[in-house]
Amino acid sequence: MDNDQFMNPVLDGEDAIEEFDFRNQKDAILYCIEVSPSMLATMNPAEPDDGTEPTSAARVALESAYMMLQQRIISQPSDAFGILLFGTKDQTDPAYENCLMLMDLAVPEASEIKYIKEILEDDQKFDSVFTPSDTPPSIVNTLFCANQQFNAKSGAYMFQRLFLVTNNDNPSDPRPDYRKSARTRVHDLIGLGVRIEPFFLYTEMQPFDTSKFWEDVIFSGYSSDDYVDIQPILITAKQGLQMKAHVKARQTPRHAIFSVPLEIVPGNLSIGIKGYVLFKRQDIQRSHYVYEQEGEKAVIARSHTQYTYTDTTTRLDTRAMKAEAKTEEIDKNEAKRGFKFGGEVLPFAPEEIQSLRNIGEAGIRIIGFKPIQLFDPSYNMRPSYFIYPSEEDYVGSIRTFAALHSSLLDENKYALAWVKATNRSSPFLAALVACPEIIEHENGRDEQKQSPGIFVIKQPFADDIRDFPAQPYNNIKGSP
Repeated sequence: MDNDQFMNPVLDGEDAIEEFDFRNQKDAILYCIEVSPSMLATMNPAEPDDGTEPTSAARVALESAYMMLQQRIISQPSDAFGILLFGTKDQTDPAYENCLMLMDLAVPEASEIKYIKEILEDDQKFDSVFTPSDTPPSIVNTLFCANQQFNAKSGAYMFQRLFLVTNNDNPSDPRPDYRKSARTRVHDLIGLGVRIEPFFLYTEMQPFDTSKFWEDVIFSGYSSDDYVDIQPILITAKQGLQMKAHVKARQTPRHAIFSVPLEIVPGNLSIGIKGYVLFKRQDIQRSHYVYEQEGEKAVIARSHTQYTYTDTTTRLDTRAMKAEAKTEEIDKNEAKRGFKFGGEVLPFAPEEIQSLRNIGEAGIRIIGFKPIQLFDPSYNMRPSYFIYPSEEDYVGSIRTFAALHSSLLDENKYALAWVKATNRSSPFLAALVACPEIIEHENGRDEQKQSPGIFVIKQPFADDIRDFPAQPYNNIKGSP
Protein backbone atom coordinates (compact mmCIF):
# COMPACT_ATOMS: atom_id res chain seq x y z
CA MET A 1 0.00 0.00 0.00
CA ASP A 2 1.43 3.34 -1.06
CA ASN A 3 2.03 5.71 1.83
CA ASP A 4 1.63 8.77 -0.43
CA GLN A 5 -2.13 8.41 -0.40
CA PHE A 6 -2.07 8.95 3.36
CA MET A 7 0.28 11.89 3.27
CA ASN A 8 -1.99 13.96 1.05
CA PRO A 9 -5.48 12.48 1.16
CA VAL A 10 -7.75 14.10 -1.42
CA LEU A 11 -11.42 13.30 -0.99
CA ASP A 12 -14.09 14.20 -3.47
CA GLY A 13 -17.25 12.62 -4.77
CA GLU A 14 -18.12 9.46 -2.88
CA ASP A 15 -15.01 9.80 -0.68
CA ALA A 16 -16.29 13.16 0.58
CA ILE A 17 -19.38 11.41 1.90
CA GLU A 18 -17.19 8.92 3.77
CA GLU A 19 -15.30 11.78 5.39
CA PHE A 20 -18.60 13.26 6.57
CA ASP A 21 -19.52 9.93 8.15
CA PHE A 22 -16.35 10.08 10.28
CA ARG A 23 -17.06 13.43 11.89
CA ASN A 24 -17.29 13.54 15.68
CA GLN A 25 -20.52 11.86 16.71
CA LYS A 26 -21.59 14.44 19.28
CA ASP A 27 -25.07 14.93 20.69
CA ALA A 28 -27.17 18.07 21.04
CA ILE A 29 -30.10 17.83 23.45
CA LEU A 30 -32.58 20.61 24.17
CA TYR A 31 -34.77 20.09 27.23
CA CYS A 32 -38.12 21.95 26.91
CA ILE A 33 -40.19 22.14 30.12
CA GLU A 34 -43.65 23.67 30.29
CA VAL A 35 -44.34 26.07 33.17
CA SER A 36 -48.01 26.19 34.12
CA PRO A 37 -50.10 26.11 37.32
CA SER A 38 -50.75 22.39 36.84
CA MET A 39 -47.04 21.65 36.33
CA LEU A 40 -46.26 23.63 39.50
CA ALA A 41 -49.05 22.08 41.59
CA THR A 42 -47.70 20.47 44.76
CA MET A 43 -47.86 16.69 44.84
CA ASN A 44 -48.02 15.46 48.43
CA PRO A 45 -46.93 11.94 49.43
CA ALA A 46 -49.67 9.32 49.51
CA GLU A 47 -48.55 8.40 53.03
CA PRO A 48 -47.17 11.05 55.41
CA ASP A 49 -44.48 8.74 56.81
CA ASP A 50 -43.12 7.22 53.59
CA GLY A 51 -40.10 9.56 53.56
CA THR A 52 -41.08 11.32 50.32
CA GLU A 53 -41.01 15.11 50.23
CA PRO A 54 -43.70 17.14 48.43
CA THR A 55 -42.70 18.11 44.91
CA SER A 56 -44.13 19.21 41.57
CA ALA A 57 -43.96 17.95 38.00
CA ALA A 58 -41.89 20.97 36.93
CA ARG A 59 -39.34 20.38 39.69
CA VAL A 60 -39.06 16.68 38.81
CA ALA A 61 -38.50 17.65 35.17
CA LEU A 62 -35.71 20.09 36.06
CA GLU A 63 -34.13 17.51 38.40
CA SER A 64 -34.16 15.01 35.52
CA ALA A 65 -32.49 17.55 33.22
CA TYR A 66 -29.87 18.32 35.87
CA MET A 67 -29.23 14.59 36.39
CA MET A 68 -28.63 14.10 32.66
CA LEU A 69 -26.45 17.22 32.57
CA GLN A 70 -24.21 15.90 35.35
CA GLN A 71 -23.77 12.56 33.61
CA ARG A 72 -22.97 14.04 30.22
CA ILE A 73 -20.32 16.50 31.37
CA ILE A 74 -18.34 13.48 32.59
CA SER A 75 -19.01 10.86 29.91
CA GLN A 76 -19.55 13.17 26.90
CA PRO A 77 -18.09 16.59 27.72
CA SER A 78 -18.18 17.79 24.09
CA ASP A 79 -21.95 17.41 23.73
CA ALA A 80 -24.30 20.39 23.63
CA PHE A 81 -27.06 20.71 26.21
CA GLY A 82 -29.77 23.33 26.66
CA ILE A 83 -32.82 23.96 28.87
CA LEU A 84 -35.80 25.95 27.61
CA LEU A 85 -38.78 26.90 29.77
CA PHE A 86 -41.98 27.81 27.93
CA GLY A 87 -45.03 29.41 29.50
CA THR A 88 -43.01 31.62 31.86
CA LYS A 89 -43.75 35.22 32.75
CA ASP A 90 -40.19 36.23 31.87
CA GLN A 91 -38.76 35.78 28.39
CA THR A 92 -35.27 35.83 26.93
CA ASP A 93 -36.22 37.33 23.55
CA PRO A 94 -39.40 39.33 22.77
CA ALA A 95 -39.58 37.46 19.45
CA TYR A 96 -40.31 34.26 21.39
CA GLU A 97 -43.09 35.13 23.79
CA ASN A 98 -43.09 33.37 27.18
CA CYS A 99 -39.92 31.40 26.35
CA LEU A 100 -37.04 31.55 28.83
CA MET A 101 -33.67 29.99 28.00
CA LEU A 102 -32.10 28.73 31.23
CA MET A 103 -29.19 27.33 29.21
CA ASP A 104 -28.43 28.03 25.58
CA LEU A 105 -27.82 24.97 23.42
CA ALA A 106 -24.04 24.73 23.71
CA VAL A 107 -21.31 22.91 25.60
CA PRO A 108 -22.22 23.51 29.27
CA GLU A 109 -20.09 25.87 31.32
CA ALA A 110 -19.43 25.58 35.04
CA SER A 111 -21.38 28.76 35.82
CA GLU A 112 -24.48 27.44 34.03
CA ILE A 113 -24.38 24.11 35.87
CA LYS A 114 -23.98 25.96 39.16
CA TYR A 115 -26.97 28.18 38.29
CA ILE A 116 -29.25 25.16 37.68
CA LYS A 117 -28.12 23.65 40.99
CA GLU A 118 -28.90 26.89 42.84
CA ILE A 119 -32.41 26.94 41.37
CA LEU A 120 -33.10 23.43 42.65
CA GLU A 121 -31.68 24.13 46.12
CA ASP A 122 -33.23 27.58 46.65
CA ASP A 123 -37.05 27.50 46.75
CA GLN A 124 -37.33 31.28 46.38
CA LYS A 125 -35.15 31.30 43.28
CA PHE A 126 -37.11 28.35 41.87
CA ASP A 127 -40.40 30.20 42.38
CA SER A 128 -39.05 33.39 40.78
CA VAL A 129 -37.80 31.53 37.68
CA PHE A 130 -40.78 29.18 37.38
CA THR A 131 -43.43 31.91 37.39
CA PRO A 132 -46.18 31.05 34.89
CA SER A 133 -47.48 33.65 32.43
CA ASP A 134 -51.02 35.00 32.56
CA THR A 135 -51.76 33.58 29.10
CA PRO A 136 -51.40 29.94 28.00
CA PRO A 137 -48.08 29.19 26.26
CA SER A 138 -47.94 28.87 22.49
CA ILE A 139 -46.47 25.54 21.37
CA VAL A 140 -45.83 27.11 17.94
CA ASN A 141 -43.56 29.77 19.45
CA THR A 142 -41.85 27.12 21.58
CA LEU A 143 -41.06 24.89 18.62
CA PHE A 144 -39.89 27.92 16.61
CA CYS A 145 -37.56 28.96 19.44
CA ALA A 146 -36.20 25.39 19.62
CA ASN A 147 -35.76 25.43 15.85
CA GLN A 148 -33.57 28.53 16.07
CA GLN A 149 -31.41 26.94 18.75
CA PHE A 150 -30.77 23.85 16.62
CA ASN A 151 -30.42 25.88 13.43
CA ALA A 152 -27.56 27.87 14.98
CA LYS A 153 -25.71 24.58 15.56
CA SER A 154 -26.67 23.01 12.22
CA GLY A 155 -24.05 20.53 11.00
CA ALA A 156 -21.99 20.58 14.18
CA TYR A 157 -23.78 17.66 15.84
CA MET A 158 -24.75 14.33 14.33
CA PHE A 159 -27.48 13.45 16.87
CA GLN A 160 -30.00 16.17 17.77
CA ARG A 161 -32.95 15.58 20.09
CA LEU A 162 -35.70 17.66 21.61
CA PHE A 163 -37.05 16.50 24.99
CA LEU A 164 -40.54 17.99 25.35
CA VAL A 165 -41.99 17.82 28.89
CA THR A 166 -45.63 18.81 29.39
CA ASN A 167 -48.86 17.69 31.06
CA ASN A 168 -51.17 19.65 28.72
CA ASP A 169 -52.82 17.22 26.32
CA ASN A 170 -54.67 19.94 24.33
CA PRO A 171 -52.77 23.25 24.01
CA SER A 172 -55.05 26.11 23.02
CA ASP A 173 -54.39 29.07 20.72
CA PRO A 174 -56.73 31.74 19.33
CA ARG A 175 -55.31 31.42 15.79
CA PRO A 176 -57.42 29.25 13.44
CA ASP A 177 -54.42 27.63 11.75
CA TYR A 178 -52.82 26.71 15.06
CA ARG A 179 -52.54 22.96 14.38
CA LYS A 180 -51.23 23.54 10.87
CA SER A 181 -48.56 25.91 12.18
CA ALA A 182 -47.56 23.39 14.85
CA ARG A 183 -47.23 20.64 12.23
CA THR A 184 -45.08 22.97 10.12
CA ARG A 185 -42.75 23.59 13.06
CA VAL A 186 -42.45 19.84 13.65
CA HIS A 187 -41.58 19.31 9.98
CA ASP A 188 -38.95 22.06 10.20
CA LEU A 189 -37.29 20.38 13.18
CA ILE A 190 -37.29 16.98 11.50
CA GLY A 191 -35.83 18.62 8.40
CA LEU A 192 -32.88 19.76 10.53
CA GLY A 193 -32.38 16.18 11.72
CA VAL A 194 -33.93 16.74 15.16
CA ARG A 195 -35.79 13.86 16.75
CA ILE A 196 -38.62 14.81 19.11
CA GLU A 197 -38.75 12.80 22.35
CA PRO A 198 -41.98 13.70 24.19
CA PHE A 199 -42.44 13.19 27.93
CA PHE A 200 -46.17 13.48 28.56
CA LEU A 201 -46.96 13.54 32.29
CA TYR A 202 -50.23 12.68 33.94
CA THR A 203 -51.59 12.13 37.43
CA GLU A 204 -54.45 10.05 38.73
CA MET A 205 -56.55 13.23 38.94
CA GLN A 206 -55.45 14.62 35.56
CA PRO A 207 -55.22 12.02 32.74
CA PHE A 208 -53.44 12.69 29.45
CA ASP A 209 -55.16 11.96 26.11
CA THR A 210 -52.63 12.05 23.26
CA SER A 211 -55.37 11.83 20.60
CA LYS A 212 -56.63 15.36 21.34
CA PHE A 213 -53.65 17.17 19.86
CA TRP A 214 -50.22 15.55 19.99
CA GLU A 215 -50.78 12.48 17.83
CA ASP A 216 -51.91 14.69 14.95
CA VAL A 217 -49.01 17.12 15.37
CA ILE A 218 -46.06 14.83 16.13
CA PHE A 219 -46.99 11.90 13.90
CA SER A 220 -47.43 14.27 10.95
CA GLY A 221 -43.66 14.56 10.66
CA TYR A 222 -42.97 10.81 10.68
CA SER A 223 -44.00 7.92 8.49
CA SER A 224 -46.72 5.53 9.60
CA ASP A 225 -44.15 2.83 10.39
CA ASP A 226 -41.84 5.10 12.38
CA TYR A 227 -41.94 4.61 16.14
CA VAL A 228 -42.28 7.58 18.46
CA ASP A 229 -42.85 6.90 22.14
CA ILE A 230 -45.75 9.14 23.19
CA GLN A 231 -47.03 6.98 26.03
CA PRO A 232 -47.86 9.24 29.02
CA ILE A 233 -45.81 8.81 32.19
CA LEU A 234 -47.51 8.65 35.58
CA ILE A 235 -46.02 11.28 37.87
CA THR A 236 -46.55 11.32 41.63
CA ALA A 237 -44.54 12.46 44.61
CA LYS A 238 -43.26 8.95 45.22
CA GLN A 239 -42.88 8.00 41.55
CA GLY A 240 -40.89 11.05 40.54
CA LEU A 241 -37.93 8.74 39.98
CA GLN A 242 -39.90 7.00 37.23
CA MET A 243 -39.46 9.97 34.94
CA LYS A 244 -35.74 10.06 35.70
CA ALA A 245 -35.58 6.38 34.74
CA HIS A 246 -37.31 7.17 31.42
CA VAL A 247 -34.84 9.97 30.75
CA LYS A 248 -31.88 7.73 31.57
CA ALA A 249 -33.21 4.98 29.29
CA ARG A 250 -33.24 7.36 26.31
CA GLN A 251 -29.62 8.36 26.67
CA THR A 252 -26.97 7.08 24.27
CA PRO A 253 -23.76 6.90 26.31
CA ARG A 254 -20.49 6.65 24.39
CA HIS A 255 -17.49 6.85 26.66
CA ALA A 256 -14.00 6.54 25.16
CA ILE A 257 -11.69 4.36 27.25
CA PHE A 258 -8.51 5.72 25.66
CA SER A 259 -7.37 8.49 23.34
CA VAL A 260 -4.00 7.93 21.65
CA PRO A 261 -2.20 8.76 18.40
CA LEU A 262 -2.31 6.31 15.50
CA GLU A 263 1.06 6.27 13.73
CA ILE A 264 0.58 5.36 10.07
CA VAL A 265 4.02 6.35 8.72
CA PRO A 266 6.81 6.14 11.38
CA GLY A 267 7.92 9.62 12.33
CA ASN A 268 6.00 11.29 9.48
CA LEU A 269 2.25 10.77 9.81
CA SER A 270 0.17 10.38 12.96
CA ILE A 271 -3.52 11.04 13.59
CA GLY A 272 -5.71 11.16 16.69
CA ILE A 273 -8.14 8.36 17.50
CA LYS A 274 -10.40 7.36 20.38
CA GLY A 275 -11.02 3.79 21.47
CA TYR A 276 -14.30 2.29 22.59
CA VAL A 277 -15.53 -1.11 23.79
CA LEU A 278 -18.67 -2.17 21.92
CA PHE A 279 -18.91 -5.71 23.27
CA LYS A 280 -17.86 -6.96 26.68
CA ARG A 281 -18.36 -10.21 28.50
CA GLN A 282 -20.47 -10.01 31.65
CA ASP A 283 -18.17 -11.27 34.42
CA ILE A 284 -19.02 -12.30 37.95
CA GLN A 285 -18.73 -9.38 40.31
CA ARG A 286 -15.81 -9.34 42.70
CA SER A 287 -16.48 -11.00 46.05
CA HIS A 288 -15.56 -9.41 49.37
CA TYR A 289 -14.52 -10.64 52.80
CA VAL A 290 -17.13 -9.78 55.44
CA TYR A 291 -17.30 -10.16 59.16
CA GLU A 292 -20.24 -10.15 61.52
CA GLN A 293 -20.83 -10.36 65.21
CA GLU A 294 -23.79 -12.05 66.80
CA GLY A 295 -26.90 -9.95 66.34
CA GLU A 296 -25.21 -7.43 64.04
CA LYS A 297 -25.36 -6.91 60.29
CA ALA A 298 -22.47 -8.23 58.21
CA VAL A 299 -20.08 -5.52 57.00
CA ILE A 300 -17.25 -5.56 54.47
CA ALA A 301 -13.87 -6.22 56.04
CA ARG A 302 -11.30 -3.49 55.42
CA SER A 303 -7.77 -4.69 54.67
CA HIS A 304 -4.51 -2.79 54.96
CA THR A 305 -0.82 -3.47 54.36
CA GLN A 306 1.78 -3.20 57.09
CA TYR A 307 5.52 -3.13 56.42
CA THR A 308 7.79 -4.81 59.02
CA TYR A 309 11.51 -5.34 59.41
CA THR A 310 12.83 -8.59 60.89
CA ASP A 311 16.30 -8.65 62.41
CA THR A 312 17.77 -12.09 61.87
CA THR A 313 21.18 -13.56 62.55
CA THR A 314 21.07 -15.48 59.29
CA ARG A 315 21.13 -14.31 55.67
CA LEU A 316 18.03 -12.56 54.28
CA ASP A 317 15.97 -15.63 53.53
CA THR A 318 12.39 -15.87 54.79
CA ARG A 319 12.64 -19.64 55.06
CA ALA A 320 15.64 -19.42 57.39
CA MET A 321 14.29 -16.76 59.76
CA LYS A 322 14.57 -17.70 63.41
CA ALA A 323 11.50 -17.71 65.61
CA GLU A 324 13.21 -15.48 68.18
CA ALA A 325 13.95 -12.77 65.62
CA LYS A 326 12.92 -9.22 66.50
CA THR A 327 10.22 -7.64 64.31
CA GLU A 328 9.33 -3.96 64.19
CA GLU A 329 7.00 -1.88 62.04
CA ILE A 330 8.60 0.53 59.56
CA ASP A 331 7.35 3.30 57.30
CA LYS A 332 6.30 2.38 53.78
CA ASN A 333 8.79 4.81 52.25
CA GLU A 334 11.68 3.04 54.00
CA ALA A 335 10.91 -0.27 52.26
CA LYS A 336 12.23 -1.13 48.80
CA ARG A 337 11.31 -3.80 46.34
CA GLY A 338 14.06 -6.34 45.75
CA PHE A 339 14.78 -9.33 43.55
CA LYS A 340 16.87 -12.39 44.46
CA PHE A 341 19.80 -12.98 42.14
CA GLY A 342 22.79 -15.27 42.79
CA GLY A 343 21.83 -15.83 46.40
CA GLU A 344 21.60 -12.12 47.18
CA VAL A 345 18.76 -9.60 47.22
CA LEU A 346 19.21 -6.66 44.88
CA PRO A 347 17.11 -3.66 45.98
CA PHE A 348 15.49 -1.35 43.43
CA ALA A 349 14.12 2.15 43.99
CA PRO A 350 10.50 2.85 42.90
CA GLU A 351 11.82 5.01 40.02
CA GLU A 352 13.95 2.11 38.81
CA ILE A 353 11.02 -0.29 38.95
CA GLN A 354 8.91 2.18 36.97
CA SER A 355 11.64 2.59 34.35
CA LEU A 356 11.75 -1.20 33.88
CA ARG A 357 8.03 -1.24 33.14
CA ASN A 358 8.13 1.74 30.79
CA ILE A 359 8.54 0.47 27.25
CA GLY A 360 7.19 3.46 25.36
CA GLU A 361 4.40 6.00 25.23
CA ALA A 362 0.81 5.00 24.66
CA GLY A 363 -0.19 4.76 21.02
CA ILE A 364 -0.97 2.53 18.05
CA ARG A 365 1.80 1.98 15.49
CA ILE A 366 1.09 0.28 12.17
CA ILE A 367 3.93 -2.10 11.27
CA GLY A 368 2.56 -3.69 8.11
CA PHE A 369 -0.36 -4.86 6.02
CA LYS A 370 -1.64 -8.32 5.15
CA PRO A 371 -4.41 -9.74 2.94
CA ILE A 372 -7.65 -10.10 4.83
CA GLN A 373 -7.74 -13.79 3.83
CA LEU A 374 -4.82 -14.42 6.21
CA PHE A 375 -6.73 -13.10 9.20
CA ASP A 376 -7.78 -15.96 11.51
CA PRO A 377 -10.89 -15.10 13.57
CA SER A 378 -10.09 -17.93 16.01
CA TYR A 379 -7.21 -15.85 17.38
CA ASN A 380 -9.68 -13.34 18.78
CA MET A 381 -9.71 -14.34 22.45
CA ARG A 382 -10.62 -11.00 24.05
CA PRO A 383 -13.18 -8.26 23.31
CA SER A 384 -11.93 -6.01 20.55
CA TYR A 385 -11.64 -2.23 20.63
CA PHE A 386 -13.38 0.04 18.15
CA ILE A 387 -11.42 3.13 17.11
CA TYR A 388 -12.79 6.33 15.59
CA PRO A 389 -10.97 9.50 14.49
CA SER A 390 -10.65 12.56 16.72
CA GLU A 391 -9.28 15.97 15.79
CA GLU A 392 -8.73 17.18 19.35
CA ASP A 393 -4.93 16.82 19.03
CA TYR A 394 -4.30 16.33 15.29
CA VAL A 395 -6.03 18.46 12.65
CA GLY A 396 -6.95 16.45 9.56
CA SER A 397 -7.36 13.16 11.44
CA ILE A 398 -10.85 12.57 10.04
CA ARG A 399 -9.75 12.89 6.40
CA THR A 400 -6.70 10.68 6.88
CA PHE A 401 -8.62 8.06 8.86
CA ALA A 402 -11.27 7.99 6.11
CA ALA A 403 -8.55 7.41 3.49
CA LEU A 404 -7.01 4.58 5.55
CA HIS A 405 -10.41 3.01 6.18
CA SER A 406 -11.35 3.19 2.49
CA SER A 407 -8.02 1.73 1.38
CA LEU A 408 -8.28 -1.24 3.73
CA LEU A 409 -11.75 -2.06 2.40
CA ASP A 410 -10.88 -1.52 -1.27
CA GLU A 411 -7.63 -3.51 -1.09
CA ASN A 412 -9.15 -6.29 1.08
CA LYS A 413 -6.35 -5.96 3.62
CA TYR A 414 -5.92 -5.48 7.33
CA ALA A 415 -3.14 -3.71 9.20
CA LEU A 416 -0.89 -5.32 11.78
CA ALA A 417 -0.18 -2.91 14.61
CA TRP A 418 1.68 -2.55 17.90
CA VAL A 419 -0.82 -1.30 20.48
CA LYS A 420 -0.27 0.29 23.86
CA ALA A 421 -3.67 1.67 24.86
CA THR A 422 -2.56 3.49 28.03
CA ASN A 423 0.74 4.33 29.70
CA ARG A 424 0.15 1.65 32.35
CA SER A 425 -1.13 -1.12 30.07
CA SER A 426 0.94 -3.88 28.51
CA PRO A 427 1.55 -3.68 24.75
CA PHE A 428 0.21 -6.29 22.37
CA LEU A 429 -0.03 -7.09 18.68
CA ALA A 430 -3.37 -6.37 17.04
CA ALA A 431 -5.11 -6.65 13.71
CA LEU A 432 -6.77 -3.45 12.50
CA VAL A 433 -9.81 -4.66 10.56
CA ALA A 434 -11.96 -2.05 8.81
CA CYS A 435 -15.71 -2.48 8.90
CA PRO A 436 -18.12 -0.76 6.48
CA GLU A 437 -21.21 1.17 7.46
CA ILE A 438 -24.36 -0.98 7.49
CA ILE A 439 -27.75 0.72 7.07
CA GLU A 440 -31.00 -1.21 7.14
CA HIS A 441 -34.51 -0.01 6.39
CA GLU A 442 -36.67 -0.61 9.47
CA ASN A 443 -39.84 0.98 10.83
CA GLY A 444 -40.17 3.20 7.79
CA ARG A 445 -36.71 4.76 7.97
CA ASP A 446 -33.06 3.96 7.40
CA GLU A 447 -31.28 2.98 10.61
CA GLN A 448 -27.54 2.60 11.06
CA LYS A 449 -26.77 -0.88 12.34
CA GLN A 450 -22.99 -0.60 12.16
CA SER A 451 -20.90 2.54 12.20
CA PRO A 452 -17.91 2.75 9.84
CA GLY A 453 -14.67 2.37 11.72
CA ILE A 454 -11.82 0.02 12.52
CA PHE A 455 -11.78 -2.84 15.01
CA VAL A 456 -8.58 -3.46 17.00
CA ILE A 457 -8.44 -7.23 17.52
CA LYS A 458 -5.73 -8.56 19.83
CA GLN A 459 -3.48 -11.17 18.21
CA PRO A 460 -1.40 -13.84 19.99
CA PHE A 461 2.38 -14.00 19.89
CA ALA A 462 4.01 -17.08 18.36
CA ASP A 463 4.67 -18.60 21.80
CA ASP A 464 0.97 -18.30 22.68
CA ILE A 465 -0.15 -20.58 19.83
CA ARG A 466 -0.35 -24.28 20.66
CA ASP A 467 -0.86 -27.17 18.29
CA PHE A 468 -3.95 -29.28 18.57
CA PRO A 469 -3.46 -32.68 20.26
CA ALA A 470 -2.73 -35.57 17.92
CA GLN A 471 -6.01 -37.21 18.87
CA PRO A 472 -8.97 -36.19 21.02
CA TYR A 473 -8.74 -37.05 24.70
CA ASN A 474 -11.80 -39.32 24.62
CA ASN A 475 -10.19 -41.48 21.94
CA ILE A 476 -7.05 -42.22 23.97
CA LYS A 477 -6.87 -45.84 25.03
CA GLY A 478 -7.88 -46.32 28.60
CA SER A 479 -9.58 -42.94 28.98
CA PRO A 480 -12.95 -43.04 30.81
